This record gives sequence, C-alpha cells and structure tokens, in this order.
Amino acid sequence: MKLMASLFGFLALVLLGLTGCHELGHIDGPGDYGGISGNDLVGEVRNVDTRARQIELRTDAGRRELVRYDNNTRVVYRQQDYAASNLEPGDYVAVRGQQDRDGRYYTDYITVRESAQDRGGYSRPGGRFERLEGTVSSIDSRRGTFEVRNRDSRRVLVTLPFDASRADRDRFDRLREGDSVRVEGSYVNQDRFDFEAFL
Repeated sequence: MKLMASLFGFLALVLLGLTGCHELGHIDGPGDYGGISGNDLVGEVRNVDTRARQIELRTDAGRRELVRYDNNTRVVYRQQDYAASNLEPGDYVAVRGQQDRDGRYYTDYITVRESAQDRGGYSRPGGRFERLEGTVSSIDSRRGTFEVRNRDSRRVLVTLPFDASRADRDRFDRLREGDSVRVEGSYVNQDRFDFEAFL
C-alpha cells in the first residue's frame, strides 16, 4: 500500500512538472502574452525590411536582433490579424522565435503589445513627414497596403498602420485602381512608404 501511495505521489509530481513546463512555453494566441521561452523575443521594432522579409528588433535586454518572417507569419493586434508588413518602427512586440542551423531567427507568430501610436509615436529621423503622390496601381485590402505609381513611374508600396484613423480607413476602403492619391508619411526605402495620412 505504501508502495502504491509513493508511486501515485511520484506521478503527481511528474504531471505538475510537465504542466509547469508548458506554462513556460510559447505565446499561444491573441492577447495571450504567456511566458517567454529562451528563443522568444520581446522588444521594440526598429525597422521592417519587406524586400528581405526581415524585422529589426531591439530587445528588452538591449540586443539588436534580425528576425525573418514569411507570408504565413501571423501578426495579432487587439485580437485582429495583420500582415507583418503592417508593423512599423516603435511597435512593442512579443515574437515567437525559432533559430535555424546558422542561429538566425525566424518567426511564425507576433503579438503587438503596444503600437507606436499607443506609446506616443515614434520619432522619425528629421522629425518631418514626406509626401507621395501618384496613381494607385494595386490594392491589398487584407494586408492594408496599396501600390502607387509615382511621377517617375516607380511603384511604391504604401502601408497603413494598425491604428489608422477611421476617416483614413474609410478612404482606403474606397480606393480603386487608377485613382490619383496624395499621402503623407515617410519612406522606409525607395520602394516602401509608411502611411501617416491622406492629403
């Protein structure tokens, strides 16, 4: 009888241990910031390179990390899904990270804990916005992006932030290919423009 009691006690301890390990695992879903495992990263987005599909992150530990993503990477903000290209400098995020054989990070799930606007905005170099005008050449409603062919016939991808105003969201929903637009924001590079407002 004592042997059986000891066996049950041992099994109970093992189950408790397994439960504890699970609780230290990855972020599981929208709004669940869970525990952070050794490979997961928490910090501020410094840059998003949509061409290389790579996010530059400054972690809470002060390290600079580059994290790769793909079309299947989920970005969740206030229980809504977004594309990784919607991330912008100043967003505070929790990244479910994995490392490949070369030690490079990649992710399939990102939770936005606070957007740049939630945190009072992000100071862009120079502190001034730029303007982009041209003709809408394509629209991706799901990702919150549209392409503008500028005066030099270059296509520039414009990305709306998570918390664009209702008026700007409504204007985006009414966009059609061929429309002329003028927007204010900042260039990430010559092919990508972070939206601030319609003009």
